[in-house]
Amino acid sequence: DRNYVTVKSRILYPEFRGRMVSAFLSHYFSEVTDYSFTADMETELDNVSAGLTEWKGLLVDYWSRFSSYCTCAQSLHIHQVEKMLEKTFGDSLFASLPNKDRSCPVCGEGTLIFKVSRFGAGYFIGCNQHPRCNYIAKTLYGDDDEEDTLQRNTNVDEPKLIGHHPASKEKVLLKSGPYGFYVQLGEDRTGYLPKRASVSHIKDVDSITLEDALELLRYPVNLGNHPKDGQPIMLRLARAGFSVRHRRTIASVPKNMKPNDVTLEKALEFLSGKDVRRCGRPKGKPKREEALEAM
Repeated sequence: DRNYVTVKSRILYPEFRGRMVSAFLSHYFSEVTDYSFTADMETELDNVSAGLTEWKGLLVDYWSRFSSYCTCAQSLHIHQVEKMLEKTFGDSLFASLPNKDRSCPVCGEGTLIFKVSRFGAGYFIGCNQHPRCNYIAKTLYGDDDEEDTLQRNTNVDEPKLIGHHPASKEKVLLKSGPYGFYVQLGEDRTGYLPKRASVSHIKDVDSITLEDALELLRYPVNLGNHPKDGQPIMLRLARAGFSVRHRRTIASVPKNMKPNDVTLEKALEFLSGKDVRRCGRPKGKPKREEALEAM
């Protein structure tokens, strides 16, 4: 669900996101990711079972050390983490650049560096002079089709004004980000997050009309409530296309199906099929944690 690994022919392949998480834990939580930690902890737990070690003391000793790692990690700035990841994966990150030249080819002043998006959803190599220079050399998370679309449509002057919303009179803009093109309702301003919709699934972004943009911006749409728990079922638009979501369960809408044809009944059918996936973390405390608290 978190895209740390992919499964092909029953074999697990690590994704770059998984490698980054592993590098982060190894760097900032070095004790608990060390091989000896597991062996030592197993020995301590055996001692608890044998009555040689008092379990509360073991947990206090462990937590006093682990909490110090958490405190240090919480104080980290994202730029520190980016620098660590760039140092760890630099050879592969910049290997595809022409002659491994990291000078920005657009502004000529900046240097290409590894960056994590504001929302943590993607990673890219871009100019360190942002926001003065918005050049992106390579995206590192997303489908190949989206990356190809980004490269093919670099002739779009951004932001491009498509028109104005008929009711609010706000500008409807076509913009480009690390993961492809998107339409946006309203301009960027401090303390306000404009509504956006991905158009990466559209091959020719120059053909997008105001009507097209307004249609995309109306998502997500509430199709109705699930008959079992009364929770809403939403029809959503993502970079890969349309999907339906009920709580943490997501199912893709077939590519050949128009979104206007997706009814509540169809959504329930998709959600009960085999090709569903889970997202996010389940709410509530794990049973193991509840058991420890009960003790």
